[in-house]
Amino acid sequence: MKIYDITASINENLPSYGDERPVIKHPAQMKDGHGYNISKLTFSSHTGTHADVPMHFVADGTDIEATPLDHFYGLAKVMTISIQNHITKVDIQHLDIQPGDRILLNTGQSKYMSQGNLKKDFLALTPEAAQYLADKKIKTLGIDYLSIDPYDTTDFGVHKIILGSGIAVLEGLVLDAVPDGIYTLSALPLKYPNGDGSPVRAILVEA
Repeated sequence: MKIYDITASINENLPSYGDERPVIKHPAQMKDGHGYNISKLTFSSHTGTHADVPMHFVADGTDIEATPLDHFYGLAKVMTISIQNHITKVDIQHLDIQPGDRILLNTGQSKYMSQGNLKKDFLALTPEAAQYLADKKIKTLGIDYLSIDPYDTTDFGVHKIILGSGIAVLEGLVLDAVPDGIYTLSALPLKYPNGDGSPVRAILVEA
């Protein structure tokens, strides 16, 4: 059995929006004379490799606790697409995408998940591509950088189309070492009230 860890490490080299950079402290350490080691982590709900659920952009959308866990666990398709600009319908309509699929798009951007400065010209989806996936009625959409919307979006149209269709999102995946194919995905979010998103520990297991 081969397991691929597709999670970016939460550390000082993790890209982040604005002031959302995670803070890791170690208030008790055995090397300093304490009887145990304790760490304290402070981060946003959209830190690193993370899940988005409808509540993120839909006023009455389901939160983390109410979103079915099968969005984050089950068979998933890793698909590489070669693009120079944002993902259009033409870029994905040839792919084998079926209702209920968990689709993880490898756009070649995983390397930027370990570079501390946010890459503002990252590749995301166009609303046309988002609507195509919504019409396909997929279950989950994953991508290998921090957002399915472009950095310069003003209306977050892609998020609203995808999340508004009841599709869960995984962002910040690290897929550069994963061959295209079908795997068992596990990317379970933290459970907390009124949650709009959560960091996940995402893995793929060869099916």
